[in-house]
Amino acid sequence: MNIGIVGARKYQDRDSVPLESVIITSSCKGVCTWVRDEAERRGMDVLLFTPDLTNIRAFFEVPKRYYQRNKELIEACDLLYAFLSQEDGFTGGTRFEIEYAVRLGIPVQGHWEGGGSYSMYQYPIPFIEGEKEFSLAWEAFFNTTNLERKGG
Repeated sequence: MNIGIVGARKYQDRDSVPLESVIITSSCKGVCTWVRDEAERRGMDVLLFTPDLTNIRAFFEVPKRYYQRNKELIEACDLLYAFLSQEDGFTGGTRFEIEYAVRLGIPVQGHWEGGGSYSMYQYPIPFIEGEKEFSLAWEAFFNTTNLERKGG
């Protein structure tokens, strides 16, 4: 199984990061480098995704290349572990990776620094139109849908 590991650079709880199967990660500081180093120490297979930063002509191309790297990393995963720091929360590249994984139907295990984990797997709901804010998707479902119990 290909296990993706992503996370906030400021996440501090090194002991909570799992190592299983083929590890897919990036070269970012923090969670990603910890996992890569430990997986390599254990002789595990590691697929490392880095952005293509060649032939950049303008500054705005740099973030686009990082987001392209994030997409390719997520597309290679069967399961994604995402680590969110207390300081940064659900933001930036990690947020993008979580949202993209859910959009592709890849299960996500989210872990907040200092405790608290959750599983996400969002199925498309055909009768609700348009994009929903990811973190509020389940609330939007109940707020926009009339769910009445039949027979009692």
